[in-house]
Amino acid sequence: MSEDRISSERKPLLSARQVGVAAAFGGVALALVLAGITIPIPGTPVVTDPREIFTTIGASLTGPVGGIVIGILAGIAEPGIPLASLLAHIIGGIYSGYVYKNFTWKSKDNRVSYLVKWAAQVLGYYFIVVVPLFVVGLMMFYPDPEFGGFFGFLVVLETGAAPEAIITTVVTTIIMAALPERYRRPLW
Repeated sequence: MSEDRISSERKPLLSARQVGVAAAFGGVALALVLAGITIPIPGTPVVTDPREIFTTIGASLTGPVGGIVIGILAGIAEPGIPLASLLAHIIGGIYSGYVYKNFTWKSKDNRVSYLVKWAAQVLGYYFIVVVPLFVVGLMMFYPDPEFGGFFGFLVVLETGAAPEAIITTVVTTIIMAALPERYRRPLW
């Protein structure tokens, strides 16, 4: 295979379509934060909002670079703790982009496997990436003795985030199941 043919098959790192889709999904996430649309989770210090529906789907479709754009827009206006939110959402966006294309999307021909992997990806987004990095960001940028130790605080926030993670997983799985394949295709 000639080098010209190989290079002509490569997609650009960031296309105009990716930028548009990332800006749209990230813009909705930002608008939800700015509108203050939150739902307190009883018994925890955690509030939930629907922005993660847009961050997980948008970053998955637009890839790591689009995930960075979405992560910035999703985290920049977090009331009182934007640096922790930016850290979590940017890395979460990168994670979603890579995992979707390299793990979930490869199962597109088997719908059940695809949806199971999608659900696992969203749960991983929460419990492996976003919540732990949010805790790191809080402890690094906004140290407070009330947080306690890293693992204790992590358990509190992950427990509090569990209902949001489950709701987001269910809602996004339904959305991804309903979308025609051409709209679920990674843009990078």
